[in-house]
Amino acid sequence: MKLEHVALDVPDSEAFIEWWIANLGFRRSAPKSGFIMDDSGTMGLEIYRTGETPAAPDYKAMNSMTLHVAFVSDDVKADVDRLVAAGATLEQLKLDNPAFHMAILRDPWGVAIQLCRRANSIFIK
Repeated sequence: MKLEHVALDVPDSEAFIEWWIANLGFRRSAPKSGFIMDDSGTMGLEIYRTGETPAAPDYKAMNSMTLHVAFVSDDVKADVDRLVAAGATLEQLKLDNPAFHMAILRDPWGVAIQLCRRANSIFIK
C-alpha cells in the first residue's frame, strides 16, 4: 500500500493552508481543496475543521514526538530562520552532529514541524 495523506483537524483550515503554501512549499491538489501536496506531489495533507468534534486538537499542548510533520532540509538553520520570521516558534535546534542536523518548530497553530538534514536517508530504496 502507498501512503496517500495524513489529515489534520485545525481551527482555521484556510489560514493554515495558506501559511503552509507560503512557507513550506505546499500547493492545493485542486482550487479551494482542503488537500495540499508537498513539492514532490507524492505526499499530502488533508486540512479541515470537522464538525464531529467539539474543538480542533490542542497541538501546542502535545509533545512534538507525539505528532510532527517532518521535512528534508538542505540547510536546517536557514530554514529555521525563515520559518521563525514567518511566525513559527523554535523548540529545538541540533546542529552539532555533521551527519544529522535537526530542528523542531511549531507553526502558528501549534503543529510540530521537524526539519532534518541527514547524511544518509532513513529509507531503503
